[in-house]
Amino acid sequence: MTKEHFIKEFGVPFFTVSTGGSGGAYTSLQVADAFPGLFDGVFINAVFPEAAAIAMSGLDGHLLTHYFMVTDPSGFTDAQKVAVTGYQGIRAWIDAANQSGRTDPVPGRVDIPGYVSGVWDAISSDVYPLNPPEPVPVGLRYNPTTNPGGARPTTFDVARNVYGTDPRTGFALRTFDNAGVQYGLSALNSGAISATQFLDLNQNIGGYDQDDNYVASRSVADLGAMSRAYQSGLLLGTDGGLAQIPVFDFGYYNDAAGYHYQWFHFAVRARMIEANGNADNHVMWRGNPDRTAGAQAQSVFEQWVTAAVSDTAVGTMRDKTIRNKPPLAEDGCYSLTTPNQVIFEPQTWSSQPSSICNKMYPSYSAPRISAGGPLAGNIFKCELKPVEPADYAVSFTAQEMRRLKSIFPTGVCDWSTSGVEQRGVRTWASVGPSPSHLIFDINDQDDFPR
Repeated sequence: MTKEHFIKEFGVPFFTVSTGGSGGAYTSLQVADAFPGLFDGVFINAVFPEAAAIAMSGLDGHLLTHYFMVTDPSGFTDAQKVAVTGYQGIRAWIDAANQSGRTDPVPGRVDIPGYVSGVWDAISSDVYPLNPPEPVPVGLRYNPTTNPGGARPTTFDVARNVYGTDPRTGFALRTFDNAGVQYGLSALNSGAISATQFLDLNQNIGGYDQDDNYVASRSVADLGAMSRAYQSGLLLGTDGGLAQIPVFDFGYYNDAAGYHYQWFHFAVRARMIEANGNADNHVMWRGNPDRTAGAQAQSVFEQWVTAAVSDTAVGTMRDKTIRNKPPLAEDGCYSLTTPNQVIFEPQTWSSQPSSICNKMYPSYSAPRISAGGPLAGNIFKCELKPVEPADYAVSFTAQEMRRLKSIFPTGVCDWSTSGVEQRGVRTWASVGPSPSHLIFDINDQDDFPR
């Protein structure tokens, strides 16, 4: 709507780009993917694929905080906890786990230090200096005891028109699912934890109910909600408009704390490779740029977009984007010793110092990746396969194998195949509010959908 208004007021712009960090990054990515032609490039930092990636990884991490601090507080050393979670350290894990508060509708829940359940923001007194109103009056807010039908401030409920609602409760349906997830699988195979620890953890990890209360059973996602989330672009696919345009990730690194972790940057690239065969329209400069280095990145990006949209030769927009990359539109990282210097080399996700950039900016993991899941982080409910002894780097006793099969009676995650209901984005689509009515209104890309 904003672009339409601009065009009516000033004329058609030479190009339109979106830029932002954190929430601005995933908004840029998701809108570019779901609405091809709206943006001609995205210039992003502090990257996440989507808001759900933060929340879902947080939910895995928060189950682990509960297990390690309540269910089995003395069964794992700190080093073993880090090995299971995949993060750089304890603080990084806790910071990520506390992001699960985004999905928690229960006001004022007491949990681990730093945890805050979903809250309603107050309107700034700068806007209403005399008598600032409440955006959602207290009497309309959800409380499981005093107002069970109230409004819920969660990442699921804010997108209830996509996820759909439970007809029994009116709450948004959910896509968190950990059926078949083998927490600590990498730690087991590396020898960091024992078979007994692995079995105890997976037998007792549990899941959540619709209010984010811990429950003994694993969580199971709603399949309709899952399908709609992928098709709407709420879960980033990268096979829509994002496949056609320059995508420039210019950095910000803090794997030690703060939950803006580097694996999310590489998850976007991994999704682009999976969806489009390669990520030749994606450039990554890692690290924390100063003002000069940030301006250099922006200049290279703008050169790239200008060259791509100026190309009138035969080819798709993806062809034009890839063949018009400027010389400096290559992977690199910011030097820690020489101000404003970019060290150009391919960027890879690895916690091992196998390159100059990885020595300076090592990457770490997350619980579901450490459970064998893909770096892309785009399988939110896995297909299942039978437990097979050959899949493990350790030898289980006959008794341990029987126990493992009893823990996963319907099977464990098969990460070699696509996720349940995983599919590409339906561009320029609108999703009906009812889980039983999925309405796609596809128009020409230069029209606005009804």
